[in-house]
Amino acid sequence: MPTLYITEPGATIRFSSGSIVVTVSKDPDGSGPLPTKTQQLIEVEPHRIELIAIVGRIHITGHAVRFCLENGIPVSWFKRNGDYLGRMVPELSRTADIRLAQYSTATDANQSLALAKEFVSGKIHNSIHVLSSIRSNRPSHPELGSSLNRLKSLHDAVSDVTDLSSLLGYEGTAARTYFSGLKVGFDGEIPFNGREKRPPPDPSNALLSLGYVILTNWLASTIESHNLDPYLGFMHQRRSGRPSLALDLLEELRAPVVDRFVLRMCNRRQLRMEHFENDSEDRGVRLTRSGLRIFFRAWESMLDKPIAGIRTEDSLESMIRYQVSLLSNHLRHKEKYRSLRLGQASTH
Repeated sequence: MPTLYITEPGATIRFSSGSIVVTVSKDPDGSGPLPTKTQQLIEVEPHRIELIAIVGRIHITGHAVRFCLENGIPVSWFKRNGDYLGRMVPELSRTADIRLAQYSTATDANQSLALAKEFVSGKIHNSIHVLSSIRSNRPSHPELGSSLNRLKSLHDAVSDVTDLSSLLGYEGTAARTYFSGLKVGFDGEIPFNGREKRPPPDPSNALLSLGYVILTNWLASTIESHNLDPYLGFMHQRRSGRPSLALDLLEELRAPVVDRFVLRMCNRRQLRMEHFENDSEDRGVRLTRSGLRIFFRAWESMLDKPIAGIRTEDSLESMIRYQVSLLSNHLRHKEKYRSLRLGQASTH
C-alpha cells in the first residue's frame, strides 16, 4: 500500500498508537445528528505508506500532519471529480548539484530538445504497441490500420526534428491519431468517442483524466524525492503551478499505464455506468463514492505488479521509480535517458 487513498466523506485521518487511523462518525439510528458513534475504517502502519491522497471533504488532524512531515509522507488533496488541489511535502534532503544540472539542461536548447524527443518517441512507440494489441483482435478494422500507419510515420519523423515547436506539433498530431484508434478497443457498456477534458463529459474521459492526474501527482512526489524540481521540465513549457517535469515523464506512461488500465476496467465491466454521476461543480462526469473505491483498489493492485509488455519481474511502481532515477543519472551525465517502451526488455 504505497499510497493510502481516503474517499469516505466526513472521514478523519489521525495518528494514534503508532499508526495512521482513519475514522468516520456515523448516526447509528438515522434519527438525527446525535448521538453519533465513531467507526474505524482503516488502520495502517506508517512504514507501509509513501503518500496519502485525500479525495473530497476529509479532515486530517494537526497531530497526523506533523507525523507525516516528520516521517517523510507527502499528503495530496483532490476534489471529488479528481481535480488536483495541492500537496504538503515534507522537508527533504536537498543537494544543489543535481538541480543545477537540471537547470543547465533545461536552459540548453539542444540538450532539452534531445530529452523532449525521447519522451515523445517513447510515447508514440507505446501508442503503437497499445493499438497493435487492440488490432490483434480486430485485424480488419480500417480505422486501426490507418491510425497505426500514421503513428509509425510520425515516430520516424521525430528523430529528424530540429526544434521544440515542430516536436510539439508531431506530438499533438500523434495524440489525436492515437485516440481515434483507441476508441475501437472499448467494447463494454462504457464507450469512448474521443478525448475530451475540462470537464470530462463522459465516464471514459473522466477515468482517463483521473488516471493522468493521480499518476502525475505520484510522479511529482517521486521526482522531488530524487532532489529534482518537478516544475522545471524539458518538453512542457514552464507555467506557474504546472509540474512540467512530471508531465514530461507522464507522456511515455499514458498509453501503457493509464489508457490500458481504463480500457481494462471498462471492458471487464469492473466499472459500469452506475458508478458515475454528474458533477454539479463543473458540469462534467465523475465517479461515485463506490466507483472511487473500486478505481483505487484496482489502481494500487496494478502498481504492485509487473507492467504487461515489458520483460521484467519488477513492479510497475519500481519501474517508474527507475525511470526517475535514470533521468537523474542522465542529468549527471552518468548514462543516457531511455523512455520506458513496451515490447522491450527492462534495463533495470
